[in-house]
Formats: sequence, structure tokens, C-alpha cells
Amino acid sequence: MPMTTGETIRRIRKSVGMTQGELGALIYFTQPAVSQLEHDGPAVYDVRVLRRVARALQVPLAILMVESDEEADVNRRQFFRSGTLSASAAMIPGALQTADTARPTSVRVGAADVERITDSIDRIHELQLMAGGDRLCEIATNEVRYVEQLLDLGSYTDKIGTALSSASAEMMTAAGWVHYDAGRWNEAKRYYADAAQAATAADDGIAAAHAWINSCLLSYREGSRPKEGVQLAEAAQLAARRQGGPKLRALAAVREAEAYSAIGDRSAVVAAVNRAHRAYESTKGHDPSYLAHLPDAQLSGLIGLAFMRLGEHQTATSYFQAAVDGTAAYPRERIAWKIRMAQNFVRAREIADGCTVLTDSFDGVIQVASTRLQTAVVGIADELRQYTAIPEAREFLGRWTAR
Repeated sequence: MPMTTGETIRRIRKSVGMTQGELGALIYFTQPAVSQLEHDGPAVYDVRVLRRVARALQVPLAILMVESDEEADVNRRQFFRSGTLSASAAMIPGALQTADTARPTSVRVGAADVERITDSIDRIHELQLMAGGDRLCEIATNEVRYVEQLLDLGSYTDKIGTALSSASAEMMTAAGWVHYDAGRWNEAKRYYADAAQAATAADDGIAAAHAWINSCLLSYREGSRPKEGVQLAEAAQLAARRQGGPKLRALAAVREAEAYSAIGDRSAVVAAVNRAHRAYESTKGHDPSYLAHLPDAQLSGLIGLAFMRLGEHQTATSYFQAAVDGTAAYPRERIAWKIRMAQNFVRAREIADGCTVLTDSFDGVIQVASTRLQTAVVGIADELRQYTAIPEAREFLGRWTAR
């Protein structure tokens, strides 16, 4: 039986780990409308819709729309047999292969290709804020493979090659971030190392700073190398000083504060936080588009993490409250800061307050698709088991156990 357009869309979507709702957000469809599309509803005959789907899934339009059903079925089955989704070769315009054809030796890469990669980086960061990293790992991995394919097989000018290397560094950092959020730390570490190398090759201080900022995060979150985290944060600030804008430099300084908090050096934490505020208020330099989502509230939450680690729970609470209040546009991110606020309350032995925060947002807490955050909630629940005499703790643990 021929493979229909709807079935093809469904198989590709599922192979990259994307839900119907996430695909709908990218093509401006509701989830039920995507379901109809995958069941060969009327929209599969609209080339404008198929163009949007092809862009969202990063596949050639020809896979979704060809002139005859017989030709469509042959191309689609060859597409899936060739493993193009995992290798991302089919994402390259004109690179569609069959199992019997030779691999292309060169693809011309231009400014439009680099711009598409940059748009994809922004989209990954945006989706991570909305949905969490667990659902994005395969998508980000495929995007990295696509960029690597362009670098390895493409032909381009020196200018485009430099821009492509910078874009590859940022894509690797984005992939590292979603893998970190998904609790896949070893893969995140590898992506960050590759990103730093690519950024250095491109002499891109902004991309290098971003990679080192995230590598710093891994160092002190693991708890074993906080001094290395400080060094990476300092390197990020040096790299950002030449080209980086206010938000990038502020983020690097806040990560330094967090690393110092893991060491327990309060004076260094306060100095780094003050430096972050000064950087954020300046107008010098250029911030990449992926940092457009970094409001005051986000920095407040990160500063709250540093003070929580120092044991200054009252100060941490005020920062976490600012983060919760300022992230209403991103419900998933707001839940993240509520989880951290609850964690801070429990560490301060304000058990009732911590449990109330979790219970009031319980549905969001248990549904957030982030292994990193779910691990934090599991830790809170384990801590609360010694407080079952407190009614709020019993209520939360009862719902947690029954979930």
C-alpha cells in the first residue's frame, strides 16, 4: 500500500521526537489540525501548508509533495531506507539520495543557509523554554548533524565559512543545553567542548563565551569541580568583553557567582552579582537573538540559586519570587522557578510554604518535560518524607505518590 503524505509527516515527526502540539506551534496549526493533517485531511493538498511542514521538520519538500502517488511512494520509502533522518543528509537542498546513488560530494552554501541555521537555534531555545529539553534532544542532534554535513560537504566563500562555523558553535551549544536539561550530562559536555572549538576556529568571542558559560554550569552542578567552573566563567567574560552585549556578559557573571557559591565564597558571589547588574544595565556590545528571552526575572532566578546554595534562604526567596513573577509569558519556565523556590523553602525548613508552592502548581510540576527539574522534585519529595506530621507535606506526598 502506498505511503500517504499524512503518514509520511507522522513518521518524520515521531522520528525526531516532536509532538503534534510542537509541530503545530511551528506551522501555526492546532494539535487537532495536525492530527487531521497526518490522517490526510484536506490540508495535505495545500502546497503552502506542506512548505511550512517541510521547514518545520527540516526535510525536502519533494518528500511531501511530488507529481504522482507512485513517484511519491518510491521517494518516501527510499528516504526512510537511506536513514536520512538520522544522518540529516536529506536536509540539504538537492541532496536527496536513494540507496543506490552516490553521496553528494559538494553542496553550495550561502547566506540563506546560515540564516536558516540561526533561525533554528532561536527556535530550539524557544521550544526549550516552552516544552523542556527532554523532547528536543533528537531534534537538536539532527540539527548539529545537518550543520556538520554542510561544513564537511559544502563549498562556500571564506566569509560564509566563518559564519557557518560560528553558527555550528551556537547550534552545538543549543544541543548541549537541551541534553543538559534532559539529564544527559556526558552528551552535553561533549557538545560544549565541540562548540568551544568551533567558536575558537571562527574567532567568535560571543559563541565561545556561550559555550564556556554552559560548560561552567556543568562543572559546579556536578559538585566536583567548582573551581573549574569559576575559571570557565572568567574565560567566558573575557571572551564576551570584546563583542558581547549586556545580557551575555551579565549571564557569564551570574554563572561565576553560582560557581563561587558552590565553593562557599560569599564575598566573591556578591562581587560577581554586582558585576552582573552593571553589565546588564550597560548598552555596550551585541547580544545574539537567543538571549532575547533573558529578562531581569531570569537573572533574578539564577542569583537566587547562588544564595540558596550559600544557605541565605531569605535572600534567595526574594530573588525566586521575582523570577516567578517575571516569567508569566513562559509557563514552563515559571514552573521551573516555583520548583526552585519550593526547594529553597524546604532547605530553610519552611516545610509548609514549600509544599504549598508545589501543590498549588502540581499539574505543571509533574508534567514539565525536563529530567533536570524532575530530579529536583524527586529530591524534594525524598526530603519531605521525614515531615509527614506536617499537613501540607502529607498532602503533597499523597498527590506525588498517586501521580
